[in-house]
Amino acid sequence: MKKLIYATAFTLVLASTVPSAWASNPNDANITHLGKSAAIPIDSLVPDATHKFDVHTQGKAVSELAIDIPEEVSVKGIVVKNKSGQKIPATVSINGRKATVAFSEPVASGNSLTVFMNGVDGPDYGQTLHYRVSAKFVGMNGDISLGLARVQTSRD
Repeated sequence: MKKLIYATAFTLVLASTVPSAWASNPNDANITHLGKSAAIPIDSLVPDATHKFDVHTQGKAVSELAIDIPEEVSVKGIVVKNKSGQKIPATVSINGRKATVAFSEPVASGNSLTVFMNGVDGPDYGQTLHYRVSAKFVGMNGDISLGLARVQTSRD
């Protein structure tokens, strides 16, 4: 019995030391997906904050993003930039709890975008805010969910 316990413990220790470089990189995915997200500043008491998240395009070109805004949050504007920091031309509409970003030209596969939601006002206590994000792809009907952009705030 002791040998089995030691073998199990050794296996768990060995498995936990596998370098993360050997694990799959989320940016290597073959589908469009969400990346990092953040609140700037992270302090929930600061008015007109910026919440941002990354979108990595893979596969088909993206023509539009839809963002569900949490109930307790208001957003004044949205800007999308590429990884070089250049603004991507788009038409933005915010209608209640739904924001839509329609790109002037579809964003080709292989691009990384950062969505900046500016003028964000939310609850004055720290929490994780969830923005449901979906995309429209060239040649496809309907929205495809990309998941939740999770933006953590805190009260300093």
